Amino acid sequence: MPDVHFHALDPVRNRNGEDPLVPFLLGARHAPVSISVRDVLRVDAHRLQILLVAQAQWAAEGVAFRVTDTSVSFQAGLERLGLAPDHFDKDPMQ
Repeated sequence: MPDVHFHALDPVRNRNGEDPLVPFLLGARHAPVSISVRDVLRVDAHRLQILLVAQAQWAAEGVAFRVTDTSVSFQAGLERLGLAPDHFDKDPMQ
C-alpha cells in the first residue's frame, strides 16, 4: 500500500498567489491523501471547490482521500456553501 501524503491547510487561503493545497494535490496524484483542516475556522468557496474536485478525482481512481480534523465552524461553513456538515466524513468509495 502506498504511503499516505499528508497536508495541513493554513488557517486562511493565500490570496496573493497559489494556495499550497494545489501543488500538494498535484504532487500526491494517484496516492492516498489526508488533509487536516484543524486550523481552518472558515472554509472559503475557492478552497472548497479545490477539495471537492480533488475528492471526486481520487474517488474516480479508487484512492483514499480524507479531510480530517473538521471543527464545528468548518462544518458550519460547509453548510453555508450548500453541503452537508459531514460531507467529508462520508467515504465516497463505499
